[in-house]
Amino acid sequence: MSRATTTVSTLVIFVLALNLRPAVTSLGAALPDISVAGGLVAAVLVALPLWAIGLGGWATPWLCSRVGTHRTVTVALIGLVLSLAGRVLGGSVELLVGTALACLSIAVLGTMLPLLAQGSAAFTFGLGVGSTAGALVTPTAIMTSSWRVALGVWATTALLAQQVWQRTPGEFVSPRTAPGTVRASALTIHFGLISTVTFLVMGWLPGILRSAGVPSTTAGACLALSMAMGLPMMWLVPGWTRRWRNQTALVVILATPNVIGVTGLLLAPAAAPWVWAAATGTGMGALAFVLTTISLRSKDSSVALSAVVQGVGYVIAGFGVLLCGWLHTGTGGWRTPLMLVLAVLPGQMVSGHIAVFRRAPAPAPAPASATTPPLAVHPQDDAPEVAA
Repeated sequence: MSRATTTVSTLVIFVLALNLRPAVTSLGAALPDISVAGGLVAAVLVALPLWAIGLGGWATPWLCSRVGTHRTVTVALIGLVLSLAGRVLGGSVELLVGTALACLSIAVLGTMLPLLAQGSAAFTFGLGVGSTAGALVTPTAIMTSSWRVALGVWATTALLAQQVWQRTPGEFVSPRTAPGTVRASALTIHFGLISTVTFLVMGWLPGILRSAGVPSTTAGACLALSMAMGLPMMWLVPGWTRRWRNQTALVVILATPNVIGVTGLLLAPAAAPWVWAAATGTGMGALAFVLTTISLRSKDSSVALSAVVQGVGYVIAGFGVLLCGWLHTGTGGWRTPLMLVLAVLPGQMVSGHIAVFRRAPAPAPAPASATTPPLAVHPQDDAPEVAA
């Protein structure tokens, strides 16, 4: 592939990745101001994207095998445009259905992108920029217009991506059938626990801070800060994932900021909201790690690995997020849900360790007729291995 083609492909990946999170982060930023999203509806709205993304991820391999890579992405983008525009045109039912359809489209797009990006930081960085934009722009749009405009405006970003994709030649290699089996269970659990924490931050951080007495404008700005702090991590972590030999250490380091941020939100949310927001944002580098790991492991695999890890992982996260929402509704506070999140974080570290731990290869038996076994040189891959 020529240098010019690589540059165009990188830019296209970035534009596509911009659309993976604004539908969710804009909803989290606007949730306290949405008149049709009270009580249980709000809890469902935070969990619904995860279930929809999980279900859509399972359907992606089938769709890709029927219509091909380029048309699959096109269908996802058109669906995203229509659902983002339609979910603000009515009441709670339209909001729920539109959000579900938007996230189904995001699922297809998000399942394909790790394969198209092949470990490029343009994917995770674009995802981070989209997350930040959704959190930063939405509160301003609400103050100047309404929550409907603030949510509906993101349909234009999806439309722009669709137009860019339509003008992109089919240069990307279609995913191929996996040559062997890959045990993805630990990676799937790791992804699910990371997504639980990530979507709780995106969906509930402003509400947690406002419940503690933090002004609404400050709470919205803290969400924007959290998303912004994830940007350098989304750019740096893919390179770290390739180069670090001790992958377990990287898993622990990436989970530690979330431990700090969630502990602060639990014990003293109003004391240093900017610090807790910055910490939870930095912890989003864990998401870049697992998405890059999917990309690296899928170089010679089918889209099935991405579909399984993201599909099942998002469903796991959906139940975790909904449980936290129910606990908040039932207790009237955030102490119990945040304690649950703290319990999730050690599980994130353990599952990550199992997923990336390198077992030493068994020594080869010496030839029966040789007195001195021959030396063997084993080439080392630059991509981390998922534990078999």
